[in-house]
Amino acid sequence: MDILDELESMAQFAVQQPAELNEPECNTVKKWQSLFGYSYSEAAQKIQEHRSSFGRVTVSDEHWKMVRTEKESHGYDKEAYEHSCTIIRGPEAATHDISTKSPNNKPCSYLLKLDGPLDDAEKVKLAAGLDVAPREHEATDDAGEPASFCKVDAQAKDKILRYLSQMESRFRPTFIRDSMAAKNLSATSAYPILGMDPTMPHQRPDFANDPRLLPAQNQYPVWYFFYGTLGDPAVLKGLLGTDPSYRPATVRRGVLKTWAGKYKALVDAIDDKARVQGQAFLVRSREQEEDLRRYETDQYEVVRCEIDSEGQGVVRGLTFRFVGDCDQ
Repeated sequence: MDILDELESMAQFAVQQPAELNEPECNTVKKWQSLFGYSYSEAAQKIQEHRSSFGRVTVSDEHWKMVRTEKESHGYDKEAYEHSCTIIRGPEAATHDISTKSPNNKPCSYLLKLDGPLDDAEKVKLAAGLDVAPREHEATDDAGEPASFCKVDAQAKDKILRYLSQMESRFRPTFIRDSMAAKNLSATSAYPILGMDPTMPHQRPDFANDPRLLPAQNQYPVWYFFYGTLGDPAVLKGLLGTDPSYRPATVRRGVLKTWAGKYKALVDAIDDKARVQGQAFLVRSREQEEDLRRYETDQYEVVRCEIDSEGQGVVRGLTFRFVGDCDQ
């Protein structure tokens, strides 16, 4: 299409455009849901965007006459067919698949802003079909205003979107991917632990109070070993809001590598005598720990380790182990 044809097409569109866009009809919205895989609110928004866009693809009457029979047999009208010509099928379709895994093949979780028809955790429980209402968290939104959030997994997110779609709601919930470092400490074995295989017979706990089961999942305060930017007092103060107190320390059975060319990655060492220099820091609460886990992101996981701390000897603590692919 040359510039004159383009201008003529835009002029025709401007003449056809109503002074004020009306709300899309329910049947039209449902048709776009079926054709393009949108939620109800997404379909309604896409229709309005299509109708108000001067840059949209416009199909001539002659073109539509040629393809009408075939396209109508698949559920398209002229407007829906025009929209189909503007999207790239592969990537567009992929955006509507709910991914339940992170890039590291870990289950995804999301922070859902409590707003609109989902303004409290009980309503989220109903929409997501949960047995228990998720815990509410107080925070600030992108505008710096106080807001409440709750944490849901990918399956719950999918169910919430389907619930809103079935209710024909125009509300679009705010989901923020919660890329927090995983923490899943076993209560019956030393798993996960840095540089050791907890399934080996000599590593299995002998009794319920075996020190190899420490720290426990919800044990606070708890010692952490830092080896990267968390060892910078300015960084840690910015995260926790207090002046940090470190102790020089080493961690056993670990080795430092890098990923993405610049980030430090603590991984298991083959040599049992391997040591990594760093800092020991006492994390005093779940809230402090969650701030640290969000800072490290799901590129890391929390694992047990043995920390040799100056003035304290060897203590059982935690650290962040890298879970991705290190640089060669």
